[in-house]
Amino acid sequence: MNIIEVIPIAKLPSQAPQLLSYFFNQPLAKGAIVEILINNRRVQAVVISSYSVEEQKILLKKSGFQLKKILSVITEKPALTEIQLKLALWLSKNYFVPPGLALRTVLPTFFGDSKFPFKYPAVVADKEIALRPRILLTSAKKIIENIKSEIKKVIGYKKQVLIIVPEISIAKYFYDIIAGYYETAFLAGSLTLKKSHSHWQKIASGEAEVIIGTRQALFAPFSNLGLIIVEDPSSETYKSDMSPKYNTCDLAHQIAKLYSVDILLISRIPSIRDYNRVKNKILALEETGRPVQADTKIEDMIQEMRSGNFSIFSRESKNNLAQYAKKNKKILIFSTRKGYSGSLICENCSFIIKCSQCTVPLKIYKHPLPFLLCSRCSLAQKIPEACPNCQSYKLKTAGYAGSEKIKTEIESFLESVGCKKDIYIFDLSYVKNLKAESEIVKKIEDSESFICIATQAVFSYRFNLNFDLVIIPNLDSLTVLPDFKAEERTFLQFNKLFDFEPEKIIIQTYNADNQLLSYLAGGNYKEFYNKELELRKMFLYPPFSRLIKLSFFSSDSNKASYEARILSEKLKMAIVQRKLDDKVRILGPSPAFVEKEKGLYIHNIILKISPSMKPSEILKFVPSNWNIDIDPRSIL
Repeated sequence: MNIIEVIPIAKLPSQAPQLLSYFFNQPLAKGAIVEILINNRRVQAVVISSYSVEEQKILLKKSGFQLKKILSVITEKPALTEIQLKLALWLSKNYFVPPGLALRTVLPTFFGDSKFPFKYPAVVADKEIALRPRILLTSAKKIIENIKSEIKKVIGYKKQVLIIVPEISIAKYFYDIIAGYYETAFLAGSLTLKKSHSHWQKIASGEAEVIIGTRQALFAPFSNLGLIIVEDPSSETYKSDMSPKYNTCDLAHQIAKLYSVDILLISRIPSIRDYNRVKNKILALEETGRPVQADTKIEDMIQEMRSGNFSIFSRESKNNLAQYAKKNKKILIFSTRKGYSGSLICENCSFIIKCSQCTVPLKIYKHPLPFLLCSRCSLAQKIPEACPNCQSYKLKTAGYAGSEKIKTEIESFLESVGCKKDIYIFDLSYVKNLKAESEIVKKIEDSESFICIATQAVFSYRFNLNFDLVIIPNLDSLTVLPDFKAEERTFLQFNKLFDFEPEKIIIQTYNADNQLLSYLAGGNYKEFYNKELELRKMFLYPPFSRLIKLSFFSSDSNKASYEARILSEKLKMAIVQRKLDDKVRILGPSPAFVEKEKGLYIHNIILKISPSMKPSEILKFVPSNWNIDIDPRSIL
């Protein structure tokens, strides 16, 4: 008789034991898969250890409970290798999630389905060695060229290359090119179980030389991994929305350590975090030549208004629009908002029409018919004929102009100067799926001259699209959020515009004194980052700390506020008792930036912890009904 310790491949309550003990009539190998019973529910589990009853007799006598028997053995031989177990443990500890949930994340979606049998290859990685990651700075148009040279070197040693990209459209672009030279596998969350299983088998057998995919590809069953390449490491889509809310780049670094392989980050410019790593010699910097910067001009819209121009566009922007359109050039209007306008307001009583489920104004859309839409919960309703508050008919649009309003103004302006152009809107309200996305990109590629009004969705095509003129109607809308990352996000997005290789970029702003503008125009990221690092060090923001956002959701505003205050006091007491004053700081509690969302009120507590500290040291005091987000995208 043997005692078998297992981790269920399921999410258990955080207060419940995560390592369970059962008995079986024979020993089982570590990594074997069994079926167990938890509260009359059949669950698959991974064997972690196996002991004979004789070895554990004393402990069994002292225990006050009876062990249950394992229901059945699914695989006697290890189905998981040491690497998958270590990876799940890292996810569990680093993002404070149950080990079972971490295991479920590591395993493929078809795992346990008898229709798709699968076995991990027996990989014995070298001992974890200290490798120095690299970051290569290059333009989007040269990325494939650089990647191909890296692949050639690694495949020469009969090893596999993993390429991680932030979007499925980018993954398909890379796949279409790389698959013409090497045996290539493709992995993304949108694949069917059959296709996913087929690609996993191809990777496990070693047939696939190159693996291309989104963040799910990091969990692939590599048989002989030699290099990990991460494209655009600062992309916010690399942060998982589902628990465990891991950061893809951090996970890639961990996988590189487990397999003892090199990791290469490729970007036009580094993020602040990566720049700080370069300064501290943690990350090696490589450049393929300074990418050419476009001529950048700043337009002060306050001065335009003072001179009588109340249009969305400055006079300089309109002149350039007319000139480039008449010369049959390609123009990009970088819109920071979807729809027509940000809100509908009553001129009589200043009432703003808001969502009944969220504390945000309803946005105005005019395509295909006029309606109001909530950006948080997607609640849609007709535009009212009168103000709900005072019954006045004087309703007007307000807020930042969206893509639809920009299109209306451009059409009117081009008509006035006797010029007609195809105008495309490229944002998620128009491009709702990959098919629609492909269709509009095909139109853009086939057109010799056009105007494209696009949100950041267009960045997925900076590898193969070019624009001669880029206009940003309102840069201020990118920096308006009171988040410490706002200016860095703006800086990174702006630099991606250079990948379209424009001749000229025009930035319109209502805050011409903003120092960020000089950094954007000058293209000096080092000067901007050095200033930002000083501020972040002063206020203890990343990379000088790790952030943890604790959120409580309730349909009762008073309850959300009360629970937040209680937990805040509890954490303060724990910090004092555990002598963590120099390792943990608390911000809040306070209502979230959007206090009510989808009918629930949200209150947040922000923790700043030392980078060397384990999150569990403080998070073990947080009740299970709180939402925990470690290294969040935003603290709002």
